[in-house]
Amino acid sequence: MHQDDDEIFIPIIRDSKKKLQTLKIVSNFFNHPVLFAVLIRTKVIHNLFENNRSLDSNKLELFHLQYTQSLIDLFQKLKKTKEQNYLLLADEIYINDDFIGKLKLEIDASFFRDVAYSHAKNLSLKIEQLYKGFAFENLEVFHWNEITEFSSRRANEFYREISKEQFDQLVAHHHNNVYENKFVTIEKKLLGRLNIHKFRIKFTCGLKQGNELLEIYEFVDSNDRFVFHISEKSFYFLDDDNTKGIDLSKNQSVKKQIIDGLQEKNRQLTAQQESLKTQLSSEVEAVLESYAAKISEVEFLNDLQNVDEQTNILKAMLNININSNNGN
Repeated sequence: MHQDDDEIFIPIIRDSKKKLQTLKIVSNFFNHPVLFAVLIRTKVIHNLFENNRSLDSNKLELFHLQYTQSLIDLFQKLKKTKEQNYLLLADEIYINDDFIGKLKLEIDASFFRDVAYSHAKNLSLKIEQLYKGFAFENLEVFHWNEITEFSSRRANEFYREISKEQFDQLVAHHHNNVYENKFVTIEKKLLGRLNIHKFRIKFTCGLKQGNELLEIYEFVDSNDRFVFHISEKSFYFLDDDNTKGIDLSKNQSVKKQIIDGLQEKNRQLTAQQESLKTQLSSEVEAVLESYAAKISEVEFLNDLQNVDEQTNILKAMLNININSNNGN
């Protein structure tokens, strides 16, 4: 090969390698199977010319000018837009993680469980005091302060919000079989059962509906449940009709619920990040498929000679509105 030939061949091969490297970077970013297929086919075409110097290297240069460069231009524009969107998602994930970390420092899952246990013991003593008052008719002084202080301090963060219909369902009772005085209203059957079980109760959960607060309790030695309507200072047994369809599971901190929501949001954002790169608009997908098919044709290289007869299918790609049709 003459020196003149080298002066043509070497720069073309060098420039072709640069375009291959750029195409590889773009393909790795998008991680799209058709784009990888295009990269492989482009590499095959490059190797054909690099390893066969008898071929006209101008054809390789023409191929890159007419096809590869247009493809690179399009996907570099797409890459820039997607990188911006990717960073926006990353920022949101980072901010959410920061909030999650701060909220975790503010709550202690064991804290409410411990204070609720103490609260149930205090209420047990109060009910026993009320029982003795009814039994001996000598209850002149009684205070709810210690009991109501618990709900007033914990309800906003821990008590579960319920609907008006659910509230009415829980407090519904159709009997007058109660003990009643200026301090309390309590179902007779419930008070008797509490006495038999030595007033051993455990806190199940707290509920709220507007300003109205309810507390649900269970007997330690049985599955019987009763409701404490705090503002009315009333106690009634609960049955299946009262509790049907109502969540009476243990309370969680509102902050814990916020944390759960943010963690779920971050899972969604991470999945969105992962799919962001490979998602292309249907318009780009169609043109990319057409491009891959075109450069894979057996007679493709021969067709490169007929420049005037070629229709560069990628020219339309460069007119695609990147901001609104990037597959996001």
